[in-house]
Amino acid sequence: MKRWKQAVLISGMILVIAIVTLPVWGMGPAVFLDSRRTVISRAVSPDGKRTAQVERIVVGGVPSVVVMVRPSWMPNWYLAGCAAASHYQDAAARTRWTSNSAIEIRHTDGRLYWNTGTAPFHNDPCENLSVTFEQERA
Repeated sequence: MKRWKQAVLISGMILVIAIVTLPVWGMGPAVFLDSRRTVISRAVSPDGKRTAQVERIVVGGVPSVVVMVRPSWMPNWYLAGCAAASHYQDAAARTRWTSNSAIEIRHTDGRLYWNTGTAPFHNDPCENLSVTFEQERA
């Protein structure tokens, strides 16, 4: 019986510590809830089944540009779609569909800090989607 009480006490202490330290976990729920999103542009695929949108997301004061793709019927929730590409700094960008399974991201940032298939808080890259980049002149 004494061991059982110790196990319950230790488990309770671990739970309390986890809850108290929740705000300091890097890129965890507390940071996500503190982020700000702005949809910059949106484009629907030629067959009307998917929507690609360019979003500016500010996490902990650091801006990123993210291209998300979701089914057209799905609500505009950040975690509902897949991550086509992201830029881990602020950048002017827009997207257009070149076919039902390919998008082109046009941007003005010459540094090319673009990553495909990743985004803040996202683990789901877009499958069966081709992403190309085209640098525009400002």
